[in-house]
Amino acid sequence: MSVPGYQSTPDYSNLEVVENRNTLIQGYGIEVSNARIDPEPAAFERDPNTLPIPRPSSKDEKIVDPYSQQNLNQQDHQLPLVSSTICGIYRKTFWVIIGLVAFVIIAAAIGGGVGGHFAHQNNETQNNQTSLNVTVTHQNLSIAALYWIDETNTSQYRIYYQPGNRTQVFESSWSSNNQTWTVSEIADPSLDIKFNTPLTSSAGYPHTNTSNALVKNVYFVQSPGTIIERQSPYKDLVGVWGDDNLSGLYTTSNSSLLFSYWYQNFDTRLQILAVFFQELGANSLTVGKYVQNNTDDEPWQSIQQSMSMQDGSSIVAAPVGSRRDLRLYVGGADGTMKQYPYNIETNVLGNAVNTAFDLAPHTPICVTIEDNRNYYTDATLPQCAQSNIGAFITHLILFASADRKNLTLVSWNCSSGFEIQQSRIENLLLPDRTYLGLATTSASNLTFVGNRVYVLYDEGNGPEVEEWQIPSSGDSSVSGQNGPWTRLGRVPINTPS
Repeated sequence: MSVPGYQSTPDYSNLEVVENRNTLIQGYGIEVSNARIDPEPAAFERDPNTLPIPRPSSKDEKIVDPYSQQNLNQQDHQLPLVSSTICGIYRKTFWVIIGLVAFVIIAAAIGGGVGGHFAHQNNETQNNQTSLNVTVTHQNLSIAALYWIDETNTSQYRIYYQPGNRTQVFESSWSSNNQTWTVSEIADPSLDIKFNTPLTSSAGYPHTNTSNALVKNVYFVQSPGTIIERQSPYKDLVGVWGDDNLSGLYTTSNSSLLFSYWYQNFDTRLQILAVFFQELGANSLTVGKYVQNNTDDEPWQSIQQSMSMQDGSSIVAAPVGSRRDLRLYVGGADGTMKQYPYNIETNVLGNAVNTAFDLAPHTPICVTIEDNRNYYTDATLPQCAQSNIGAFITHLILFASADRKNLTLVSWNCSSGFEIQQSRIENLLLPDRTYLGLATTSASNLTFVGNRVYVLYDEGNGPEVEEWQIPSSGDSSVSGQNGPWTRLGRVPINTPS
């Protein structure tokens, strides 16, 4: 729902053209292209490569017109004495020598110029090829993130990633009690992990019982396309990672990405663990689903959903209130972002909601959430957000441009639809970055405090990760809510050596 009196509308009144790029991008998405203008070629009165044109001259070395009347009169009375040699060499022989020397000089100049041109072109081609290789190496990297508060009231943050030229998967972890990032490996090369594997993660309590230690699940793909579910604690062994039950059950299409979602109802002891992926490629989505209630478990089952989507489409989702009712975001077959209502319990897929935003295959995207009900009273709260319906959550959808050079932030809720919120992130966008991956901590836990977005990017020195903080929402105070996001700093990761 919209916030009363608040609407993020980009203000372009203060834009100005500058010669050099600022440290921060001001006036997002607007660039001045200074097209390169080659100088005009020099104009010659005659061909500079021809021999000199001999012209008669007066005694004081001034060139004269041989056909002037004065000159004709002089020629009638005296003939010029013209020597038959130049420097002791017959005139014809002298000019032949001059011609040969000029030819050698011109040929050398042309050869040097052509050689220099091709050497420069070859160097440029090698540089471009190196740049292309770097881009291809990193362009499909993924990142996943988790956040929870443990039994000691300690905030825990985790991110998962695969370095650009390795097949291992790593975890960087941070907790509020020591406030130091540590890096560890959760999956080694023996698992035959796909190069540039997609990644997703989710967390929950086994048997929907908070007396148990919270379990972290990380999903990735092996080289043949087999999905692996990596879990810790594994079999109640704290700090140990192992392959859990989904591993080996499903195979993705070659371009498929992954998304996971863990729903838990602590009143009914129902939990649903779902993994979204593409098994058949375009226009098809598979949901691998595990259901457990307070009496028994059901085996993993797969549900095929037919929908208009690209092969290699981005796949993300977030709840709208009850946590069973999701909004699924994918790249449609027409190249634009589509939103689908999806109930994770009943498997009902609603009709697509079209948007005007481009979303190419493998576009980095994440969805975080806000609770803006504190701006309203019971009388003014939009009907679609009231408790009997429960669609009160606002989605903040962050995604990259097709060239990965910019990010766009869009909000959605049940009453206002889609609105651009670029002013909230414009101070975080830096030039010369290629955005490789995005991950958020709030997809399934309905947490509106302490949420983060992790940005995987490359500035030319290899992949790096930056941590952004999202303002809290949903409490009694609206101070800072719906305000700008803030940069917390870089996150240490295991980078390629």
